[in-house]
Amino acid sequence: VIILPIVDKSHMVFIKAIRPVFDEAVMELPAGAVDSNETTEMTALRELREETGISIKDINRLKQLPSLNTTPNRTNQMLTVYEVNITMDEYNRRFQHDSEVSGILLLSFEEVLKKINLGEFFIAPFIAICLTSLINSKNLQFNE
Repeated sequence: VIILPIVDKSHMVFIKAIRPVFDEAVMELPAGAVDSNETTEMTALRELREETGISIKDINRLKQLPSLNTTPNRTNQMLTVYEVNITMDEYNRRFQHDSEVSGILLLSFEEVLKKINLGEFFIAPFIAICLTSLINSKNLQFNE
């Protein structure tokens, strides 16, 4: 499950995840596996709280985005993706995040696009999620 936190309809929240295969922390979205006693919605809110310190209790605030498959040549498993809109006050009232995270980033939509373009944000599913959200937020229409 992956969750995209949107703050005041103008910023996205990312984590700086500690990954042993990289020399530096990696910019990611909060994500994690579903525990046996959880729904995907419960997992999304738990991962948001654990990895960012942002605590949202109302599952109805989650908006499901299109599912993703990262390796169709190896698996048919789809990633469940949610978006949640939060206020700057909720962001500012966050608790301490867990030890797998070295920091939290709050980036404007423009900063996100710049980091993608510069290759600073390089994990394909997270890029796809952010771009899909940005396209939807701009109400872009495509001719068929």
